[in-house]
Amino acid sequence: MNQKSFHDLLARYQDGNCTEAEKLWVDKWYHNLNHKNFVDLSSTDLEEMQDNIWLKINGEKTVTQSALKIKKLWPKLAIAASIAVAFFIGGLYLTNYNRAEQSFLDDNSELSFIEKTNDTDRPMIISLSDESKITLNPNASITYPQVFASNERKVFLNGNAFFSVSKNPKRPFYVYNKHLVIRVLGTSFFVKECANAQPAQVAVRTGKVQVNENEKTTIFSLSDKKNAQPILLTPNQKGVFANHNLKKTLVEKPVPLAVAYNIPSNISYNFKAENLKEIFSVLSEAYGIEIKVQNEQISAYTFTGDLSKKGLYEQLDLICGSISSKYYIQGTSIMVSNNN
Repeated sequence: MNQKSFHDLLARYQDGNCTEAEKLWVDKWYHNLNHKNFVDLSSTDLEEMQDNIWLKINGEKTVTQSALKIKKLWPKLAIAASIAVAFFIGGLYLTNYNRAEQSFLDDNSELSFIEKTNDTDRPMIISLSDESKITLNPNASITYPQVFASNERKVFLNGNAFFSVSKNPKRPFYVYNKHLVIRVLGTSFFVKECANAQPAQVAVRTGKVQVNENEKTTIFSLSDKKNAQPILLTPNQKGVFANHNLKKTLVEKPVPLAVAYNIPSNISYNFKAENLKEIFSVLSEAYGIEIKVQNEQISAYTFTGDLSKKGLYEQLDLICGSISSKYYIQGTSIMVSNNN
């Protein structure tokens, strides 16, 4: 830009006849003049100043345009973020949602189901079409077919219940809940559902049951998930399920088999100077629980006392107390030790 062109631009600027770009250029020029007299500026100085000003103007335009683009994109970004959060929350819900009951109903859709809930504060007895009986604890519910299928009997339990199942080897009985599948032929057992971070449990009173993890608890099939190994339970044993693991142990209050099966028994619990080997043999037979000793020295001790009206663990407390020993549960057995 030469002196004449520059003077023409200033004249048009003062008259308000310049373009917006020219006006912006002149404003920048005045800002960068720093009180210099423009008359003293050479054409070279003007060209250099022009280049610098246009660089600054273009830079500001770029920033402004970027800001405008971001402003225009912001609603779309907000919507995308909302969708991402919704998918994340939905994923968490689906991951933790237990669909075992819905899977049970879907797999048996050809049957007509009845659902009963115990809304009382006392146990409720429900009789099924095969003469099996279910004792529902308060707040528990049971879903069962009005008429069982010809080859199997299936029910779904929410909460805790005691089952007394009629024997029918040709029609196995299955109890499903949110974590387990229990298969029986004819037996009595108690099912306790997971609650307040406590593990699910199956305790057997009579007969035998097989316990499996319910594989249809989620809609996702996780490749790294390993289902629990099935376990077989007999009287006075219970299965405990937690973290995809099933383990066997003993019930809190073992019941003599004669009492459980309601059959007569001639076992006497009144011992007179009997050695512990014989006493432990009597108790093992009575409860169906193996009682082992850490060494033969324990077996040689004798005990005198009437244990007829006491439970197994109380009986063992009295026996072990008499010889300053102790006992502990080891899987589905009891180990007596003289190590204090």
